[in-house]
Amino acid sequence: QCRLKRGCAKLLLGIKKRRDSVLMRNKEPSSSLYKKILASMPIGCVDLVIVSRGKFLLAKRANNPAREKWWLVGGRVKKGEYIHNVAVRKAKEEAGLHVAVGRMLGVRDTMFPTSAFGVPTHTVNVVYFVRALSLKGLRKDFQSSELKWFSRINRTWPKYVKEMLALAGFRK
Repeated sequence: QCRLKRGCAKLLLGIKKRRDSVLMRNKEPSSSLYKKILASMPIGCVDLVIVSRGKFLLAKRANNPAREKWWLVGGRVKKGEYIHNVAVRKAKEEAGLHVAVGRMLGVRDTMFPTSAFGVPTHTVNVVYFVRALSLKGLRKDFQSSELKWFSRINRTWPKYVKEMLALAGFRK
């Protein structure tokens, strides 16, 4: 009977490991499939208010949606990825920064008439306050034309960006 229990436990553990490895595969969908997904349903994203020395970091978007607008660093959640891990990954990928993830500022929708794929986009964004652990390695990625530190909110920025920065404690 003991052998049977151990055998079952090993079998169940093996099934769990296989299931977890399938869930953790971050295989990107093809462009055509992703375009269909964008056109038919919201995308889960994590956006970041990255702070250092009393200033916050914004990225000037190089592509749609929000092309040429100052925006929060962030992006979509991949299958099997925890949102805390998305925050760390996006800070590293889009700004070259290692961060400490702080409190969640809120969850907000953004809707755009177009996207990098040419279809309307609806995102559901979990927004975190994060602190840059070091500014060493700061660099933009292909999605941004510029990264810049600011200390005050500009009235011309998108409403969503201004709202998240205000929730993080910044003022106009």
